[in-house]
Amino acid sequence: MARDPRGTVDGDVTDVAGFGVSGPSGTSPDGSMSFQIGSVTKVFTALLLADAVTRGEVALEQPLTTAFPAAAAHPRGGPMRLVDLTTHTSGLPRLPPGLVRQARRQRDDPYASFTLVQLEQALTQPPRRPPGGRPRYSNYGAGVLGEALARLTDHPYDQLLHDRIVGPLGLTATTLEAVGHAGNVAVGHTRRGRVTGDWHLPALAGAGALRSSVADLLTLLRAHLDPDATSLAPAIRLAMEPRARISRPLAVGLAWHIVDRRGGARWWWHNGGTGGFRSFVGLDPAAGRAVAVLANDTRSVDRIGHLLLQPSSA
Repeated sequence: MARDPRGTVDGDVTDVAGFGVSGPSGTSPDGSMSFQIGSVTKVFTALLLADAVTRGEVALEQPLTTAFPAAAAHPRGGPMRLVDLTTHTSGLPRLPPGLVRQARRQRDDPYASFTLVQLEQALTQPPRRPPGGRPRYSNYGAGVLGEALARLTDHPYDQLLHDRIVGPLGLTATTLEAVGHAGNVAVGHTRRGRVTGDWHLPALAGAGALRSSVADLLTLLRAHLDPDATSLAPAIRLAMEPRARISRPLAVGLAWHIVDRRGGARWWWHNGGTGGFRSFVGLDPAAGRAVAVLANDTRSVDRIGHLLLQPSSA
């Protein structure tokens, strides 16, 4: 079982290490191996939003009703905006109404049967809280954003991803499905080591549907360390701006968690997980350091990621 490949960028030095073996082929994990990255997908979706804003296609303050005309507003608040969906201030619950019950019946792939029709119907119910308040994490909101961007740009989510991030950055393993990787694909496992299949999120792809590799994630993080070296510089800077405060040291950008550390350091990070995988990405732009950790079981890799971001681990 491929526990995890992990990679770091520290200035001009890049280091990738893999531990364990993967699935039935016994292949050792490397930087190009494909893993489900779960909610790290939200970083990509937020960057797609920022890119669409810099192109003048949408606005952060744009009401969700421009993409979903039937979306209901909270009786004591204004309409949900696109920015609310990625800062977790939309007022939407963690999961759409109806999905929790479905997920309990199919725990091995809980999002698979939730459709776009059900998503549209769910949005006709007012959010639980007025938008714009304290951030409350919502897979529902991030999934809605991915579909909203597809509708507002008239391009499917996977095509947007390819044309605007994967292609420009030269990524090779970042996809919705495990195809085209010449068998270099990690197999998911439960915490106890049981093989489990991928999760599928047909209506909520923007929340957690992507596969990627350590090499691709480090390329994405390098772009955040040095935006001017890419064509995505304006979008990256927009995505990294703090927007909503959770607590004194912790804020949210466009999807990114932003934490002010003792000593003055500021980190941007996100984690993720599905039924058989865990992921972590983080960066410290002032130090020129970034880290990506992927695992094909459900034990958290957050601690590893945070330790690798520390200056002493370089």
